[in-house]
Amino acid sequence: MAYRVALVVPRQGPAGMFGPSCRAAAHLAVEEVDAAGGVAGRPVHLVEVDAGAPPAEVARAVAGLVGRGEVDAVAGWHLSSVRQALAPAVAGRVPYVYATAYEGGEAGDGVVCTGELPGEQVVSALRFLRREFGWRRWLVVGDDYVWPRATARDAAAVLAAEGVVLHEPVWVPLGCTDDDVWTRVVAAVGRHASGPTAPDGVLMLLVGADGVRFNRAFHAAGLDAELVRFSPFMDETMLLGAGPESTRGLFASAGWFAGLTSAAALEFSAGFGRHYERLVGVGGLATPSPGTMAESTYLGLRLLADVGHRAVPGPRDVDAARSAWAWDTPHGTVRLDAGRAHHRVHLAVATGAEFEVLADVTTGEGG
Repeated sequence: MAYRVALVVPRQGPAGMFGPSCRAAAHLAVEEVDAAGGVAGRPVHLVEVDAGAPPAEVARAVAGLVGRGEVDAVAGWHLSSVRQALAPAVAGRVPYVYATAYEGGEAGDGVVCTGELPGEQVVSALRFLRREFGWRRWLVVGDDYVWPRATARDAAAVLAAEGVVLHEPVWVPLGCTDDDVWTRVVAAVGRHASGPTAPDGVLMLLVGADGVRFNRAFHAAGLDAELVRFSPFMDETMLLGAGPESTRGLFASAGWFAGLTSAAALEFSAGFGRHYERLVGVGGLATPSPGTMAESTYLGLRLLADVGHRAVPGPRDVDAARSAWAWDTPHGTVRLDAGRAHHRVHLAVATGAEFEVLADVTTGEGG
């Protein structure tokens, strides 16, 4: 009998661009888990659910699978708005591994969050940029939902005492496709780009296609000659979507970047490439680099398998792992402690359609 996992990743909406990579990474994880004996001796079978649908719809679909006994666990990369609907629908019934950088605070029964938290991913990166380049003032542009709002609020509270200011938030409807709106957003940024209180850069808290649209409009307005940009939600897929001409002065932070060169990182990238070509095909084009969303999906499934190494894991097993657990990932060891996942987080700068890793900002060491 297979160990059935509802793989909840987006296929539509602003985050839909990450779906193919997340699926390829998930299938790589399954291949490796099965080769090592499966979950408690059972091969893994993925039941795919589109996380790009409205959150309530996603929650109903997954709750239906759980209620009918069609899945043994839930895992995947998706937005916090989906997690907030999904967690109470499955809490205490099956394990749920939420494999996304998020705002913190999730404590549902049987829910474990494996992604980076703002303190590591945003605060540490902005501290590094202040120390190395003197950039202290940031204008926030974000999607209007829980992760950007909570991240901006919490980061601002921590950084204020250190002289780093996050000010003038501009909120945009999640999934906005109106070019006129993005033109107005960029114009609002431009109005703040001069004078004694001008920002040094823009803190982008934008998802997928929203970040792509903003970067294109930002470049078209010539603002990349005046302001830098930093995002904790940016991967190589978004760089390709925006185009290499739109990435000047663009920084990002994450646990994983495809430019990491450890043996584990190179092995993951090679395996990802095989599965991407098998699942998606590339039509004669080069296989894209695996972004942080793909690697997050992979490490979430590997955690679920590690917890289920000896016996089929239930919600209590996941709760125990949430209290104290560690497992190896392509970007290094990740530790769970009192519900918080601790990662080595890197800062990178865009060079065309790729990222160059500059530093490990969790230690301050050069990368």
